[in-house]
Amino acid sequence: MMFSLSACSLLQAIAPPKNPGEMPPQPAPFFSTQPPPQAAYPPTPEATHAEIVNWLHTHGYQDFQIQAMVEHARTESGFRACAVGPGGYHYLFQWASTRLEQLQRFAGYSGCPQLDTQLAFADHELRDEPKFSCFWSATSEPAAYSALRRGFGGGSC
Repeated sequence: MMFSLSACSLLQAIAPPKNPGEMPPQPAPFFSTQPPPQAAYPPTPEATHAEIVNWLHTHGYQDFQIQAMVEHARTESGFRACAVGPGGYHYLFQWASTRLEQLQRFAGYSGCPQLDTQLAFADHELRDEPKFSCFWSATSEPAAYSALRRGFGGGSC
């Protein structure tokens, strides 16, 4: 009896695989086509304004830096988190071209990212791009706002 069991096992080991032409499953596409779950998507301009202030405050920004970021969001999108402007500019801070692609990779989503994701990406740009050093060295809202306009516009300090 044991001999027949081992022979059976040997035959199974040398048997051809089921569906030999079947390819392994493909990885999921990089970008999701479904928006991430969110309670009120997109948030109203009023809710966006409040969330910007709260998010920046909890992430260590000084009051004048928060005011500069709020003014920048007002200028760029009118606090519309999913705004699309002329020339291919998108979302809260009107990202375009390479920066928009970087935001989408950061979010893992090709559509309008959640507001907190957009703020986290803006924070990433501010902290990791040398062109924003003048934002961090500013001591007033007008100086911080000017640094944002230069830096997000492609200029530098």
